Amino acid sequence: MLDERTSTTRPIWYGALFFCALVIAVSWFRWATFQYSTFDLAFYDQAFWLALQGKWHVSLLDVPLMGNHAEPICFLLMPFYWVWKHPMFFVVVQTCLLATMPFTALRISRMLEFSRSASRWLALSTLIAPALGFMALHEFHPETLAAPFILLLLEARLAGRPGLYWLWFLLALSCKENVALLLAWMCAVHWVLERRRGREWQIVFNIIPGVAALGWLLLYVLWIGPSLNGGRVDYGELYSHVGGLGGVFTSPGRAIGAMWHALLNGNLVWGLLLPFAFLPLLRPRWIVIALPILAQHFLSYRPSEWNIEFHYAAPLLPLMWFGSAEAASRLFWRDVLAGWMLAACIACQLWFGPARSIYHTVATSGDALWEREWRSSMLISVERGASVTAGIPYLSHLAQRDSLHSLHHVLKGLKTLSRSAYDPPPPTDAVIMDTGDLTTFSRVAGYYHPARTLADGRVVPSSDMLLHDFFKRATWRVIARNGFSIFLKGEPTPTRKQAPTGMKLDEHHELLAVDPFPPLPGDSMLFSFTWQIAKGRGHVPWVSLFLRDANGKDFVISKGPVLPGSENGRFSETWSVRPPPGVPPGKYRGMLLIYDSFEFDLPLEKPRFKRSEIAVGEFEFR
Repeated sequence: MLDERTSTTRPIWYGALFFCALVIAVSWFRWATFQYSTFDLAFYDQAFWLALQGKWHVSLLDVPLMGNHAEPICFLLMPFYWVWKHPMFFVVVQTCLLATMPFTALRISRMLEFSRSASRWLALSTLIAPALGFMALHEFHPETLAAPFILLLLEARLAGRPGLYWLWFLLALSCKENVALLLAWMCAVHWVLERRRGREWQIVFNIIPGVAALGWLLLYVLWIGPSLNGGRVDYGELYSHVGGLGGVFTSPGRAIGAMWHALLNGNLVWGLLLPFAFLPLLRPRWIVIALPILAQHFLSYRPSEWNIEFHYAAPLLPLMWFGSAEAASRLFWRDVLAGWMLAACIACQLWFGPARSIYHTVATSGDALWEREWRSSMLISVERGASVTAGIPYLSHLAQRDSLHSLHHVLKGLKTLSRSAYDPPPPTDAVIMDTGDLTTFSRVAGYYHPARTLADGRVVPSSDMLLHDFFKRATWRVIARNGFSIFLKGEPTPTRKQAPTGMKLDEHHELLAVDPFPPLPGDSMLFSFTWQIAKGRGHVPWVSLFLRDANGKDFVISKGPVLPGSENGRFSETWSVRPPPGVPPGKYRGMLLIYDSFEFDLPLEKPRFKRSEIAVGEFEFR
């Protein structure tokens, strides 16, 4: 028996170890090279770091730890974080917990009387399913931890072990409030379907856990959440397009239309069913159990919730896998179907799974490491205890401090998922701005936008003007390279005497002089600008550098907005430029383009201002 068990589990161990190594390596690389695209990891890192000092208010979202979601499991992780206070602690814990799923799946498969080889195939399919890879690689979210716990509670339920069932039930319950909704509904469904299993079974496995899950959900939604959140993160806004949660019942046609739109435009459903060969459809109880989570996501206006590329499939994946295993176990060709499930998972992984994004990460690693080198050296200028406002990719690198704020809130002008105006904090000691960061400067997400009018008639100024108003409350010393700028509170750069250019852009902006320097060691370039800015700016122009080769091909390097926060005077600034590795050696003609960022995207073709293109000489890179 020992040899049989060892030979059965060895491929599972190999698969789990490979999964952990790959996910941790890719995640660590993406984090280190500033490729993380949400503020969740930074929120938990700052929350844990502050909690260990007896502080509970997290400045990043302006709420306590439990004011964002109902995630008491965080308190179980806190002692381990005390040992290793690093942002990647969360990713490592998440990955290792997800890697336990094939071992649970193996035990379930054996209980369902699959053969040894078929059990291995079913177990490995949990690791290869595209949804699990996306969940593991999408930074850190406590909701993701629900996946292994739900699979464990399903195993305990199948084995009739109430003690283990309650342990895994409570751990899953503590991952997020919507998991509580799912578990309460699962108990209600089984209470109906298992009427013949006896009173004791119903009480232990359905009635008491269902009441506990529903009670915790109501306690959080009606009391704990509102008291800790205070409307600072308004998740109800996700359903404003259907009239709020109440609109689901008063206007069911609109709600059905929204769900149908999400179903057609997202891949959450078929991304979960196709890898498991649509077998869950043969056990419809698991589809019914999944309905509350599916409805939650399909009623939301956020496309991210309709797709498996994020973490939203976490509570659903174990249900779909268990339904597949149950369905296959009841069919004559059960072991063959187990093999087809593994084959389908492999095919889907190559078709639409994270394998392609991992390949892209590897293929672009050279450019990412090049950018990390000089960005990291610039970030050293930010003192460890300084208050900081930063773009989203840099938040998790700066989270262990009392005062941290996200630049996307400033650009958006509204609180998270809210129509309430965002009140910026007092000027922080440093501001990190990267105009090449399309996560923070995202037009799709609505963070970076022109002036717009809300449904109630209020006008939200353009992101550039919001940024200008944010900066003008203090004076700043700027360190700028390419599109990456660090604003440090202090005296600005002294005005330089330069050869006049005399380019008047409009009644508020005039470029008095620009002084380019020849390439420095390392092929860096330096530009010095002198601007005359009048009071009452209604917009903020942007600057980009065009490097044009002999064949007329352009390489564009964006600088970003011109001196946000400055007005009514003469100002100087310097800008350092390092051509990226994609610019081949050779001779180039340099041209500066001054433009309105809201009128077009790169490549720039129709500048707003007349005479906005300035020739700044020829450069040669070796």
